[in-house]
Amino acid sequence: MTPQKDLEHISTLIVKFLKDEISDTEQQELDSWLAESQENRDLLESFRHTPQVQQEVNFIQRVDVNEGWESLSSKISSPQTRKNNRLKIWKYVAAAAVVLLMLTFFLYEHQFKSQYFTDDQPLAYDVMPGSKRAILQLADGAVVNLNHDQKHVEKGEQPEGINVQDGTLYFTSNDNKNSLNRYNALRTPRAGEYKIVLPDGTKVWLNASSYLRFPDHFSGRERRVELKGEAYFEVAHNREKPFIVSFNDTEVKVLGTKFNVNTYSNNSKTTLVEGSVSINEGGNQQLLKPGQEALVDHSAIEVQEAELYKSIAWKEGVFYFNDDNLKEILDQLSRWYDVEIIYHGKPNEKTFSGNIRRQATLNQVLEMLSTLSNAKFNLKDRVVTVSF
Repeated sequence: MTPQKDLEHISTLIVKFLKDEISDTEQQELDSWLAESQENRDLLESFRHTPQVQQEVNFIQRVDVNEGWESLSSKISSPQTRKNNRLKIWKYVAAAAVVLLMLTFFLYEHQFKSQYFTDDQPLAYDVMPGSKRAILQLADGAVVNLNHDQKHVEKGEQPEGINVQDGTLYFTSNDNKNSLNRYNALRTPRAGEYKIVLPDGTKVWLNASSYLRFPDHFSGRERRVELKGEAYFEVAHNREKPFIVSFNDTEVKVLGTKFNVNTYSNNSKTTLVEGSVSINEGGNQQLLKPGQEALVDHSAIEVQEAELYKSIAWKEGVFYFNDDNLKEILDQLSRWYDVEIIYHGKPNEKTFSGNIRRQATLNQVLEMLSTLSNAKFNLKDRVVTVSF
């Protein structure tokens, strides 16, 4: 059994043990693993006494662990999942896979990290994960730096109409309908993300290396914002005033809904989680239903069934891969860890599936990818060299 499969198997046994659903044969396998070292026994005990793990295990009591793992490794776009009433089921399946991946990750660190580092060998250069960081540029030219440690804006520094609470930026609506709109911009750097609540109550999560331009109040017949990069929207419902997200030459028009927009590449992708949206590109228009996504390439709009969890996993603090090649995976890592990727040799077309928590350090992620892909990674001065 390969290290990856062995880890997945042990992770499955631990989850079944925690859920009290383990068979006698499986218990014997787990006992054998526990007998290998005190470290294994301590690790199991740490899971049993970790409230977060226990909470998630309780949450997936009625989810079959093996089915959850296998389902997350396969295409979610099966005909059965195209129905709206299937969307909730995937929350449970995703939870099962996240718990398994979390356990697998810890097992990897404890059992296989010794292959890379010994007690008398210093840890290699590492890069910490991204965090809540952004720069707010106000219409009058004032600049406010926001970071993950910031619970609020210091008194005297806080411009009128904005507030920061627990890492979320709130904009207060300007009730003076006769005043002219003034536009502000929120930018997240590489290795940064941030949440903002707009004047109408709409919530926006900005992914790394993204930009949102918005007014200090929404006047007229529409609520319009501009986006570059990636963001997840929960739009406050207002039938009289549609919400419009503008990016490239595309517009997404909604009344009140939840959706994700990714514009990192030349081709944008809008994924609808709840409600309905209208996609307009160069005069072409398409309506999306929940569970669908629109791929826009120049003036062409292609509507297809979406992998919902894959589109919004970043917002939940997870890298989720499903049949992604190594370059697609490393593109995400490059933005989140703010590193440059250099390739030596040509990447193969092999694809990978699984989850990795975004709170992991870059070395931890690269070690796991090295085990899966057989590629060699070298990290130095925020540059990752990949050798095949």
